[in-house]
Amino acid sequence: MINTILEHLRDEMQAGLIGNIPADDPSRAGFVKIGPYQGNPSPEEGRITVSIHENDPDRIINGGVTGMRDEWSDEVDLVECGGAATTTRRFTIKVRCLFVKTGEDEDTARRIASTVRSRIETLLKKMSFNGVRTDDEYVARGVLSEDLSGEMMQAGGPPDAFDYIIKVHFSVLTTQTGLLS
Repeated sequence: MINTILEHLRDEMQAGLIGNIPADDPSRAGFVKIGPYQGNPSPEEGRITVSIHENDPDRIINGGVTGMRDEWSDEVDLVECGGAATTTRRFTIKVRCLFVKTGEDEDTARRIASTVRSRIETLLKKMSFNGVRTDDEYVARGVLSEDLSGEMMQAGGPPDAFDYIIKVHFSVLTTQTGLLS
């Protein structure tokens, strides 16, 4: 189920951050992928790179660069008589906005990064998970505003290479059926 959700998120983020944004818009993302970039493409080439993760990889490896430190693991919330279980599935979207090659000034760089963050949060709140399912599990509830949190920090600066890191946490509920036979 996790991979099905990740693929849905990737497709929706690609459409909302790349496909539906004019090519000349400076806040148009360069790449969206599942998992870490690991240098391919390099942040300088990618300019605005978006990665989607199950849970929060910065907590798993304990080497994150941001301040979000609360627990972010999946949890079974409810097991029902009859063999169904509802689970909170948690995810993280990480963004790197590195303006080395394009050299935006500080105000422009911050405006672009803020626009990207806002687009991601809006896409998540509006995203439909209707039909996102496997043989025995489905998304029972999409992203709720009160469960969405994010942060943006300037990680580098002048003279002309502003660097922003954005992180957004959110969760969905899934229901798995047929646990008792």
